[in-house]
Amino acid sequence: MSGDSPGPPDAELIRRCRESGDPEAFEVLMSRYHDRIYGVIARLVRDADHARDLVQEAFLKAWRGLPRFEGTSSFYTWLYRIARNLVISDISRAMARPRVTLSLDESADEHHGEVVDSRDGPGTTTLKGERRRLVADAILALVPDFREIIVLRDVEGLSYEEIAELLEIPVGTVRSRLHRARLELKARLADILI
Repeated sequence: MSGDSPGPPDAELIRRCRESGDPEAFEVLMSRYHDRIYGVIARLVRDADHARDLVQEAFLKAWRGLPRFEGTSSFYTWLYRIARNLVISDISRAMARPRVTLSLDESADEHHGEVVDSRDGPGTTTLKGERRRLVADAILALVPDFREIIVLRDVEGLSYEEIAELLEIPVGTVRSRLHRARLELKARLADILI
């Protein structure tokens, strides 16, 4: 999970940011990790605009916090933890207030970003979209720890070891939490998986 991308290694970019406040070095770090952080956050909050705001806030906090970055973990792990804490705080705030939807037509965003197989008829495409929405809703309904572990393992494809490092928990805890999360998700989806 280190900066395997072309260009200077993360440690060099971080050194440049710390020593001279080099914004170009930080932009390289941002471009290197933006999509990964956005992907996880977007799946956790299920609102593209809100996810972009949280990602921007995470990078701002990372920029301000670079002097405190100790380098005991990878930059991505440290950045992920910042983003994760923002999501947890956001979810806590959201649970404390009612949700208001301004859009009267929610179907407008229903197929945003979906790949549609041209061999599928309209009924099949609609059914796939509906199932995808139901699965996403079921994941969103999980408690935050379960939701996060499902997204990291089953959506992002991270290894148990990578998840353990990101969440700062033992690999065994990752496995058991993932097992319980999958059981709960399966129970929530029992009606649509028939």
